[in-house]
Amino acid sequence: MRISWLGLGLGFAALGASLHLLTTNVFPQGHWQLRLLALMGVEVPGLDLPLSEIPNQVTADGRPQVLVYGPENCPPAQALMSALDQQGIPYLFRNAGRNGGIDQAELGAVILATSSEPSQSTAIVLVNGKVLANPTLPVIEQEYQQAVSSSRPL
Repeated sequence: MRISWLGLGLGFAALGASLHLLTTNVFPQGHWQLRLLALMGVEVPGLDLPLSEIPNQVTADGRPQVLVYGPENCPPAQALMSALDQQGIPYLFRNAGRNGGIDQAELGAVILATSSEPSQSTAIVLVNGKVLANPTLPVIEQEYQQAVSSSRPL
């Protein structure tokens, strides 16, 4: 059997164009690989959960609150929560470790919204509608103050 290089090249070009269409038109929100898996019937927790629908982003009295995600004994998360305590910024710890009891759709949505690849030694924070991986205290303070000044729920 003889393979035409032209036919093979056209096939790869068509495949590339199809993937481009999928990533820009069919799945414009990103994570196209995960959306494709979802179309094939694979459950992808949190794929379509908007960050605004994640509960506990405000305190009982309606003030914005920082959500800190990490395993129970995560040194970066513990240090961050200590610093938030010192600054008087309300927060809620969300145990993302094994058997942490966190809703998988919530955890999936937060992880999918991170701009970098989180590791086991990374604290993830949801504040002012933004997910931050291993953020510094000044960055969290700035986002928290924006949430407070906008006087809207996160």
